[in-house]
Amino acid sequence: MNTEVPTLARKAIAELLGTFVLVCFATGVIISGVVPFMGLALSPALAVFILILTLGYISGAHFNPAVSLAFLLLKQMNLKEFITYILAQLAGSAIAALSMFVIFSKAKSNVVHSGVNQLAHGTSFLTGFFLELGMTTVFILVVLLASQVRANEPKQWAPFSISIAVFGLLLTFGPLTGACFNPARWFGPALASGFWNNGAIYIFAPMIGSVLGVFTFRYLSSGAGRNPA
Repeated sequence: MNTEVPTLARKAIAELLGTFVLVCFATGVIISGVVPFMGLALSPALAVFILILTLGYISGAHFNPAVSLAFLLLKQMNLKEFITYILAQLAGSAIAALSMFVIFSKAKSNVVHSGVNQLAHGTSFLTGFFLELGMTTVFILVVLLASQVRANEPKQWAPFSISIAVFGLLLTFGPLTGACFNPARWFGPALASGFWNNGAIYIFAPMIGSVLGVFTFRYLSSGAGRNPA
């Protein structure tokens, strides 16, 4: 068995590739215009499940700046790794969004602004902000509780738990905010379409939610046989 620790370059490539696939799965079903709402929620969840299983052993399968921030706060990655991960994630998202122009045509992509997350009509900025913050808090908590396991405890359920959380959040809150909880997921389509509306929601709310998720994880796991940083 190969026990070599992946280099930062390999981790960055894995994060770029994983974010690319995630954004393609998340936006392709929107741009196509033929997938029912259930499919819009299921596609990104399946992507997350597959990517954790295939790339998780290389980079930890973050594909989300909010997740990377959580691991930085838990001191499970350093600042250089954090910055590298963020840049790789943003690059993967941008490449994915631009690829959608080629796959579906620019005209078709422009109809839905490349699948960028948007507030539903009647959803206020403040409501959207707190929904994205709350969703990210829950998502980060699931990620940390699923991945920070007890010694000798199997991790097989982690990909399933995390992908089910993604599916549930998208299914429940997707009609209101697009259920982003991932600045990288928003960035590529926003860049490709030039549609930057409510960007503060999709950038800052997930990062604040990540901090709250870490605090909640530390509180819940303290003294529970786990090993919070």
